[in-house]
Amino acid sequence: MNKEHAHIRYIAVRCALALVVLLVFTRCVEPFELPESNFEEVFIVEATITNTNEFHTVKISNTAALGTSEAVPEQNASVTVLENDRAIAFEEIVPGTYRSVEAFEALPGTDYRLRIETQNGTAMVSETVRLSTTSNIGSVVAQKAIDENGIEGVNITVNSTDPSGESRYYRYFYEETYKIIAPRWSPFEAYVVTQDPLTVDIRPRQREERTCFKTVDATGSLLFDTTNQAEDNVVALPIRFIERSDFIIAHRYSILVKQLVQRRSAYEFYNNLQKLSNQGSLLSQNQPGFLIGNITVSGGTKKVSGFFDVASISENRIFFNYEDFFEDVTEPNYAVGCDVFLSPLLETDQFGNSPLALAIENETLEFFTDSGSPRPPGEGPFSMVPTICGDCNVLGTNIVPEFWID
Repeated sequence: MNKEHAHIRYIAVRCALALVVLLVFTRCVEPFELPESNFEEVFIVEATITNTNEFHTVKISNTAALGTSEAVPEQNASVTVLENDRAIAFEEIVPGTYRSVEAFEALPGTDYRLRIETQNGTAMVSETVRLSTTSNIGSVVAQKAIDENGIEGVNITVNSTDPSGESRYYRYFYEETYKIIAPRWSPFEAYVVTQDPLTVDIRPRQREERTCFKTVDATGSLLFDTTNQAEDNVVALPIRFIERSDFIIAHRYSILVKQLVQRRSAYEFYNNLQKLSNQGSLLSQNQPGFLIGNITVSGGTKKVSGFFDVASISENRIFFNYEDFFEDVTEPNYAVGCDVFLSPLLETDQFGNSPLALAIENETLEFFTDSGSPRPPGEGPFSMVPTICGDCNVLGTNIVPEFWID
């Protein structure tokens, strides 16, 4: 791999779009208060469908008013994807996010077009797009490594080859899933038996609280192209580096890497988005132009920034355990410190409140062990720990993912 010609760019698409549009319409050489009438709202559209048979989504938002940083969802819009002569309807599932009412996959040689009509009558339509070239991920590899700051960890890379040489423009993103084990878990839980008289006891836990799982989507994506290489090969492209001390790899970890093959126009749009969003201070004298995608607007005065893409996708998932790479090293610490044990009193205070009963009912503390009998003065009957230390559901879910392999 010729690293000099490796064009690697991380982008956080939704935030970057909003940021770029705000930069474009609010930049000035010297700070001044811009009248509200000078603020120009812009539609932001995110829409990519793939050759995976699933429910696809389209996100529509608006640049926020000056002084705020978040985009405003565009609600109650009519969203349709035209597949040749067939119309695939989308419905709003959360404000600004629309999901297809049926699962479908993009097919080769088929024309696709996105149509949007807002509740105020503004119409938006994309150019006609076809499915991009298909290319599969060759492998995803995890290796023990040391980064440029001298920190030891696990480096995750991806490899891919298109013998036809037709792919060239790639976009990568991932989701990661990791196992969580509560360090101060007990098979028993404390509960309030009666309120009058106030009594508490312990019983077997009513649900799984020791082992959980957490799945997180990456907030950005990675652009890469092979146009300056003789062959259309992606070799050991860094996707994710995880420090050895990060608790997400303390037990078992999985990463699902997704590869999109883009057409050149889509790649250039996201590449320009990256450049504009990284131009620094709002006081910069550089005045960038409006970021134009392949979506046009009619029936209103607002502009639209976004891109409708139809891309082939390939996925590859790997698993590894902490001891696969660090056999002689103590596993990472938990997400929080769990060395504090509390023994709240069962007896009520002057207001009639029992610290132990309140902790149990409010689920702020979890039972760990009996304090012993006789108890030291000023201590309650149980040793308790913060809930996050005794119940893994605070950080994840006790439902085992369908894809999980131990």
